[in-house]
Amino acid sequence: MNESDQSARNGEAPYRRRFVRVAAEFPVSYSREGSEESKPGHAADLGGGGVRVATDEDLPLGAVLLLRFKLPHGDREMVARGRIVLSFYNAEEQRFFHGISFTHIDPRDKEEIIRYVATEVQRLALEGETAAD
Repeated sequence: MNESDQSARNGEAPYRRRFVRVAAEFPVSYSREGSEESKPGHAADLGGGGVRVATDEDLPLGAVLLLRFKLPHGDREMVARGRIVLSFYNAEEQRFFHGISFTHIDPRDKEEIIRYVATEVQRLALEGETAAD
């Protein structure tokens, strides 16, 4: 029996994330589906399947966002569509954090994100740190 099967039998939710995420800090602009207004946010972590973005506004679960960002040390703007699957307020930072699952992203951008994350995981391992959970 694998670990996720064991967790499910113990009443815990099995680990569902398909991609490793790493802490990341870079600006993200976002707009809600159907709106032309772009607002600033900031990435908190990133993986091949999504990103966590800090914003000044509370956004509802299920909202669809159009995201624009450049990876750290990247020169090309990436554009992705995603759905908010997790939201919470961080009182210490006084910001809202939204876990966004990519629903549409150029496969080349996804591959570039996966390469970036792999490089970061390797760098963190050498420094004795861990990837974001």
